[in-house]
Amino acid sequence: MVERHLDLAQRLACRVDETPKLERLAEVPLCIVCFRARPAGVGEAVLDEVNRRLGAALLADGRVYAGATIHDGRVALRPAIVNWRTTEADVDLLVDVVRELTAKVVAELG
Repeated sequence: MVERHLDLAQRLACRVDETPKLERLAEVPLCIVCFRARPAGVGEAVLDEVNRRLGAALLADGRVYAGATIHDGRVALRPAIVNWRTTEADVDLLVDVVRELTAKVVAELG
């Protein structure tokens, strides 16, 4: 089970790396993937607020869960893959939901 969680974390890291509007902030030696939304056209000064609101939006939405954190002074998401029922489809859904909710947050910020 541990090896499967590590594989899923690597899958998530790859999905984040392949997604232009996401940015991975740390290596992934275990089952935690630290990343943030980095939408095009959003300045560095606003990124923390975007990601803070994104973390709250994920909780309110309820389809997926990723805790928020501060990594190297930047607000980020840090999903930890530890549930035995987590699948590749769940990891893919997380990325899709993050992208969807990021767009909403950016639109709200105007």
